[in-house]
Amino acid sequence: MAYTAPTPADLTMRYPAFAAVGDTVIQYWLDDSLRFVTDCWIEGDRAAAMMAYAAHQMAMNGLGGGIAGDLPAGLTRFRSGAMDVAFSDAAAARSAAGGYGATRYGQEFALLQRRSKGGARLVGCPARPCRPLS
Repeated sequence: MAYTAPTPADLTMRYPAFAAVGDTVIQYWLDDSLRFVTDCWIEGDRAAAMMAYAAHQMAMNGLGGGIAGDLPAGLTRFRSGAMDVAFSDAAAARSAAGGYGATRYGQEFALLQRRSKGGARLVGCPARPCRPLS
């Protein structure tokens, strides 16, 4: 089965939070994801990784709800009277740290990246014959 690159419609179907973002903007971020998601990725993960990376970058740039759209996942308390909201320390630290851990989209991208790119890498050295010490 041939690989098909994701479209803006695919991204908004997977991540409805970006439905209000224009197709041109989404396509820009999908194209930008090609710097990190290449044809050496697992084919079944490639489109999902491109969309996750694009969604992460859009969220970090304030589109589709931004980081604030991801914070409710760490919500520990909410009051309506005088608006008393509390978030878990772990969720606040994750968002403050930035990187892929700052959004749920980035966390998904990091998982896919580990699956396609993770593991030990071996760097070759020229072979030297064993010579007994005399």
